[in-house]
Amino acid sequence: MSLYDVKKVQVSSVLKVLPIVFAILGATIGLFTFFFFPTDLATGLGFGARLLSWAVFVVLYTVIMALGAIIVAWLYNFVASKFNTSVVVSLEVKE
Repeated sequence: MSLYDVKKVQVSSVLKVLPIVFAILGATIGLFTFFFFPTDLATGLGFGARLLSWAVFVVLYTVIMALGAIIVAWLYNFVASKFNTSVVVSLEVKE
């Protein structure tokens, strides 16, 4: 078992991967919110309005969550550098 220190999170890698993950998650949540089990507000909407609401939800969810993840990555880098600490990750070689 090997131990590795995570001293810094590359914000650019967070920016490349997490928006895709959040878009998929937002699309799934939006489908349930607007189509499968609509909320009280979504029930009164027609199909076109639901579709538009779903699309706006996906975009806003992706942007807000990606910004949050970038802020968390930046804060981790800031705190880890100021307190000279890091997260220790234990990795095992798969046989």
